[in-house]
Amino acid sequence: MNEDLDACVQDVLEVVMGVSRTIRSQMRRHRDPRMSVPQFRALIFIRRQATATASELAEHLGLTRSSTTTLVDNLVRMGWVERTGDDQDRRRVRLRLTAAGEAILESAQAQTQAHFRALLAGLSPTERECVSQAMYILRCHILERTPSEGSSQERSEQ
Repeated sequence: MNEDLDACVQDVLEVVMGVSRTIRSQMRRHRDPRMSVPQFRALIFIRRQATATASELAEHLGLTRSSTTTLVDNLVRMGWVERTGDDQDRRRVRLRLTAAGEAILESAQAQTQAHFRALLAGLSPTERECVSQAMYILRCHILERTPSEGSSQERSEQ
């Protein structure tokens, strides 16, 4: 029984990491050509963390605060991000995507979805149903039991 479980764990890790690499690669490939990879990663983080601060972004990207400030300044200058005040703490500045920043991510995501649509089109209806069932099972047993991406526990583990 443990051998079956170990094989299942290994399969999940191997496939999920491989699919994740493909998704990241496709998203980067379809980013705006004026945008660096760190800038693109910043947009994705800001989209996911609706109330992100520059400090949180720096921690996520593994950059110094000064490097992050320069990166955010450039994103603001390009019209992809805006700085907003915090209703609870006037000293704190929050980052938010603009409509243009959101459009860049939506475009990259749509092109990535088209890539995966083409990859999965070769599957039979039965195979697609199996993939959907597997995703449902993983979602229920892993994602819904795991702390959300924005939790301080997860950020400290990244």
